[in-house]
Amino acid sequence: MLRAWLGAAAVVLAVAVAGCTAVVPGNGVAATPIGRPAPSSGAASPPHPAPTVPVGPRSGLDVDALTNECLLNAAEFGDLVGTAVRPPVQGSVERSDGSRSSSCVATTGNDPLAMINVYTVLADTPADYVRAGPTGRRELPGVGEAAAVIDTATGTTLQLASPRYLVTILVGRRAPSDDAWRTAAAAALSRLPS
Repeated sequence: MLRAWLGAAAVVLAVAVAGCTAVVPGNGVAATPIGRPAPSSGAASPPHPAPTVPVGPRSGLDVDALTNECLLNAAEFGDLVGTAVRPPVQGSVERSDGSRSSSCVATTGNDPLAMINVYTVLADTPADYVRAGPTGRRELPGVGEAAAVIDTATGTTLQLASPRYLVTILVGRRAPSDDAWRTAAAAALSRLPS
C-alpha cells in the first residue's frame, strides 16, 4: 500500500513540479512549408536535431539531494495534517523503469498522509523555480526565499525554496491552513544543511 501510494504521489508530484507536457502525433520531421513543393520520395530526410536540455527556471530538478529528507518530526507533521502520525521514515520507490527515488513519509498506521522531497535545481535558483510554477499556484509570502501552494490530484503541495534547495511537502487528502504551512516550512528550512 505504501509503495503504491508513494509511486502515484511521486508521479503526480513530478508532473506538478515539472509542468505540463503534451504529446502530439508526428515523426519529428518538420513539415514542408505551405507553398513549397514536397520533396520527392527519394530525397534524403532532413537531419534530426540533437536533443536539447531545457533552460530556464522550470528546466529540471536533481532528485534526492539529501540522504534523509525527513525535515519534519512526527509532531510537526501531525500539526500540518491535523492528526497524530507515526514518526516519519525515509523510504524509497522503485519505478517500473528501474529507477529509484526516495521520500520522507508520514503515516497513520498503513496510510501515508504526507511526504517530503528535497531537490537541487539544475538551472537558475530554487526561488526562480517556485516563482515560475504552474498556473493556479498560490504564493505563500514571507516563507523562505519563495513558497507556493499547489493543488494536485494526489493532494496539496508546498514548494519551498531555500538558497540551495527546493523542498516539496505533499499532504494527501487534506488542505492545511497557511499558518500550518508556514510553521512546517520554518521547521523544514531550519533543518536544511547550509
